[in-house]
Amino acid sequence: MKVLGIETSGNVGGVAICQNKHIIITKDFGAGMQHGKELIPAIRTTLHEIGWKPGDIDLIAVDVGPGSYTGLRVGVTCAKTMAYALNKPVIDVPIFDIIAENYAIGSIPICPIIDAKRNHVYACIYKLEGIQRKRQSEFLVIQPEKLLSILPRPVIIFGDGVISYKDIFQQKDIIINEIEHVKPKAEYVTILGERMYESGHRCEADKLLPLYLQRAEAIEKQKGKK
Repeated sequence: MKVLGIETSGNVGGVAICQNKHIIITKDFGAGMQHGKELIPAIRTTLHEIGWKPGDIDLIAVDVGPGSYTGLRVGVTCAKTMAYALNKPVIDVPIFDIIAENYAIGSIPICPIIDAKRNHVYACIYKLEGIQRKRQSEFLVIQPEKLLSILPRPVIIFGDGVISYKDIFQQKDIIINEIEHVKPKAEYVTILGERMYESGHRCEADKLLPLYLQRAEAIEKQKGKK
């Protein structure tokens, strides 16, 4: 299976192409949230470099977040448009699974934590089952203190949400990884997308949306004023 992966959740996005779970090519964007300008040219360039046409793609995988609202909309809109135009399936890959895939395999549960601002974090707890990490919780938007009370012990935590609330998470049996933020990689979007599709997961293109666990800050402020 030939899979195109799109990652636009953060400051630096990228695309990747894999075939039968083997990465063929990756291309990162420049920093500064230029996804709207760089995404389509990057897809064209990667396809050209490996001699493929858009119609050669069998599956389109996209990071649906949570993350930058603007960035996610760019990636999801592109994936949805390509799915319609090429009549190809699309898969929604959550950022927690992508970040967890970054982390070295080990027996201790892990919990990537992303700063959601306004005294909240995004988080998901994973445990190793066989050779793959499996979710042990829902995708959470939660106050750091409440997350602390449900974390398994011992546990490894990492991500920019840890740095923002390090004083809270410095507890016995909680191992804080020194990496401030584990960058979601487009290559893992492709590999996870293929794995999800093969396991039976499906996503209808017209229902593909960013994973919004919390209202955008601008909406919350507007609601507060009213």
